[in-house]
Amino acid sequence: MKWGMLTLVSLGFVAMTVNWFNIATGFGPIADEFGLTVPSVAMLISIFVAAYGLLHIPGGFLATKWGLRKVLALGLAVEGLGALLSATAQSFTELIIWRALCGVGASVFAAVGIAAVSVWFRERHHTLALGISSAAFSVGTALGLYVWADITAATSWRTSLVIGGVFCLAVAAASAVFFRIPPGADALQGVHLTREGLRRTLGNRDIWLYGIAFFGAYGAYLTGSQLIASYGEHRGLSGSTVAAAAFLIGMAGVPGSIAAGWIADRFGSTRSLFIAGAILESLFLLALPLSGPATFWIPAVGIGFMFNFTFAIWQTAPGDSPHIAPEHLSTAIGLMLTVSAVGGFVLPWAFGLLADGPGYPAAWTLMGVVGILTALIALAIKPSRPDTIPVLPVTAVRPATATEAS
Repeated sequence: MKWGMLTLVSLGFVAMTVNWFNIATGFGPIADEFGLTVPSVAMLISIFVAAYGLLHIPGGFLATKWGLRKVLALGLAVEGLGALLSATAQSFTELIIWRALCGVGASVFAAVGIAAVSVWFRERHHTLALGISSAAFSVGTALGLYVWADITAATSWRTSLVIGGVFCLAVAAASAVFFRIPPGADALQGVHLTREGLRRTLGNRDIWLYGIAFFGAYGAYLTGSQLIASYGEHRGLSGSTVAAAAFLIGMAGVPGSIAAGWIADRFGSTRSLFIAGAILESLFLLALPLSGPATFWIPAVGIGFMFNFTFAIWQTAPGDSPHIAPEHLSTAIGLMLTVSAVGGFVLPWAFGLLADGPGYPAAWTLMGVVGILTALIALAIKPSRPDTIPVLPVTAVRPATATEAS
């Protein structure tokens, strides 16, 4: 049962990220249609991520009150609707509004989706399961940037958004019908919000620190993954080289996520692996402007691999905490995502300013430096002990039978 739920939620992450990143394949046509420069169109990234950061915590509140299944489906449905409306935009301002709606839907789904995996795997294979769902994030990124590039080229940027939106709505319907909560975890069907539960969740020091520490690596990846193709074209690289880099920065996250699950479930503390991963991602960002036509793909692979390695480990922090009840996992994850999402708004905006001014090398340097500096904030987090076992409320989860656990 739990592996089936992981598959369903992972499909939701594919749909979420396809509709997040596929807009980048239309940056050229959108810039031409609305009379803008490509760096200016990068505002579409910032507005999506700004909206994406707004409702992680309220989405967690909704999941606590209404239950995981309803809110999983709601988030994807709103994002799919936003994608369809984006395809009807008659001005850049209107497009920004509908992209913000997409971000709202993704915001609600993201934290709840991570929690939906954690509640099934909190006692065993936690990082591996979140690594798999993170790999789905990477698959969706690669599909949105690479496969949707062909769809956009063959049709139009509007048609490609419609196709992505329909896919998202289909997965939303499947989530509403088929998602289940773990046996005995009745609180996940919806409970009243309590002041004490919210205080323990929103006041958790380590959750705040993990969110701040991921500010740079998170925002830099969102910037790089969507602008690496435009950067390659700016440098005059061949279409095949640019396409390969755009594809690899997404797909490299699949082995990165799985590697994180395998390593973290066996060795080291969450904090140490997180810091190492974020710094390595930042070093690859710094290396990007130094790469040549034959090596442009190498930092792209490194950025994608290390971001998703780090992201998979980072997600386990709330689920591994003995102080956060299962019904509040969505809110805790939402808090971390909200804090990190500030980087996803600020860094694309700053990147665009530097790219239009001093140039792309300065912009990539900023991404790498901020990623390293913010990652070091995690040194203030108390290291987790390998023998620490999360303590769950006795009434929240009963042991699953052999059949249920399969």
